Amino acid sequence: MVDGQLKQTGKRKIEGQITNSPTSRRPKPIKVHFQVVFDRDIESWTAHDSLPHIIVGFGESQGNPVQMKVGLSYTHPDNAMENLLTEIPHWNFDRVVADTREVWNELLGRIQIEGNTETQQKRFYTDLWKALQGRRTISDVNGAYPDHTGDTFRIGQLPVDDEGKPLFRHFNSDSFWGAQWTIAVLWALVYPDIAEEFANSFVQYYKDGGLIPRGPSGGNYTYVMTGASSTPFFVGLYQKGIRGFDISTAYEGLKKNHLPGGMMSKSGYEHQTARGGNVEDYMSKGYVPYPNPRGRFGGHEQGAGQTLEYSYQDWTLAQLSRALGERADEALFLSRSQNYKNVYDAQSGWMRPKDEKGNWMEPFDPYDYGKGFVEANGAQFTWFVPHDISGLAQLMGGKEKAAAKLNWQFEEAEKLGFTSGTSHAVETHPEYRRIPVNYGNQPSMQMAYVFNYLDRPDLTQYWSRKVLDKAFSALTPHLGYNGDEDQGLMGSLAVLMKLGLFQMNAGTEENPIYELGSPIFDKAVIHLHPDYYSGDTFTIQAENNRPDHFYIQSKTFNGNEINDIGIRHDALVSGGILKLEMGSKP
Repeated sequence: MVDGQLKQTGKRKIEGQITNSPTSRRPKPIKVHFQVVFDRDIESWTAHDSLPHIIVGFGESQGNPVQMKVGLSYTHPDNAMENLLTEIPHWNFDRVVADTREVWNELLGRIQIEGNTETQQKRFYTDLWKALQGRRTISDVNGAYPDHTGDTFRIGQLPVDDEGKPLFRHFNSDSFWGAQWTIAVLWALVYPDIAEEFANSFVQYYKDGGLIPRGPSGGNYTYVMTGASSTPFFVGLYQKGIRGFDISTAYEGLKKNHLPGGMMSKSGYEHQTARGGNVEDYMSKGYVPYPNPRGRFGGHEQGAGQTLEYSYQDWTLAQLSRALGERADEALFLSRSQNYKNVYDAQSGWMRPKDEKGNWMEPFDPYDYGKGFVEANGAQFTWFVPHDISGLAQLMGGKEKAAAKLNWQFEEAEKLGFTSGTSHAVETHPEYRRIPVNYGNQPSMQMAYVFNYLDRPDLTQYWSRKVLDKAFSALTPHLGYNGDEDQGLMGSLAVLMKLGLFQMNAGTEENPIYELGSPIFDKAVIHLHPDYYSGDTFTIQAENNRPDHFYIQSKTFNGNEINDIGIRHDALVSGGILKLEMGSKP
């Protein structure tokens, strides 16, 4: 933080600004304006040359607290004051507390749970709270926002309604890498209003800078992580009927991201070039070579992992192409979605990096971290084929062999609590890097639910409960999220798993299915948003539910027996009651 400025603009007002310097993630500076107002006159002002602060004094307090309000803006000091006066126009502290409580009660109260322990209930709402954190509003109440996507800074303006209120907010966001199994599913089901705002915000970035981002910061692209991770998010919204955004413009931007010059061309934090993503070789060779023969241009240049990501993301874009009647695009991206097979090594039974000449990586250790796989090892990333698990199982010799292999990985991972240590920072350490399943980072998030597609739902139910118990049940700081929480992604995952709901491909096929796991609460009621869904509530009742009753004995929805692994979206959001009879045996 540099170039701090502060000045008194009135008897009770201070105006200032600070600049956040460029970083390896955010390539341009971003200025933050702030306004400070007090509820009494400033009587003294003391600056210290050797210290980066100013002390303001108010004389004797007469036993009354001094109150202060601060307004922020990324665009202009006047907008900081307008934000302040609009959002808190009064000086009633208790009212601010009550208003804040009301907002959070509404958001968290969209899911109501019963049963299990008080600790588990507290942890559930902590998870849900985290699912709504980490992504920040950068627009002002009048719709002004910072646009750093061009060569020079500009103040943009969001579209407004007849009363001058913005139609949506503009956002900073951490990467959507891994969001296909977390916020993309949870938001669309419980917070479709927020999800739709994000879609509009990301389309606005496209209109300004020519790319739909995968993680913007300071009104600019960060190119955080890899691939076109926003694609499943958009496709899932469209397939679930959340369409209050310009779909033709969004599709144009999403398609661009899957071609040279788009997001698939850029590796992690690659700001000035577009060669680290190596989508050109992916298109011509059918895989991304490792190491990148073009050189090093950013982070996460891990060819086999990139190939798997691109293949899945291509499949999701093909689903949107089909829905929009773009048949040629559908055929192109469906064909590309099979590229994952090009990095499967039948001899070793793992996904394995290839060099530019098509030679398998030698020596190869499927448990060695970061050797061709993004923030993971080959054992974890082998199962990153969420769009074609049956095809992956066929490569492995059939579903039975695939299930046995995956079950062994879980048995081994259980010895380390299913996570690579207690933080993201230690997952590269020798004692953690070789774990075959890691619920401390995104590449492994789906693995317990893969069993549903291998005709072993009992193992999905068993291992999902085991993972929850070890990785997502504690309330202590060092056992809360053992790994890379990533601003709501782990919290979202925990919420879904505790409800017993999951979507392997992020709900990107037509009328997507919610697969069932093993819910930990006796009852969970999801209040469906009336502006998006016809149903009032969707209720999950887990009867005879106990800590050791992992397994679903029978399942009905609105009195009708369920024979599939889950419930289709259209039926679920029409409302009703899912009854699960739980037991201790499969």
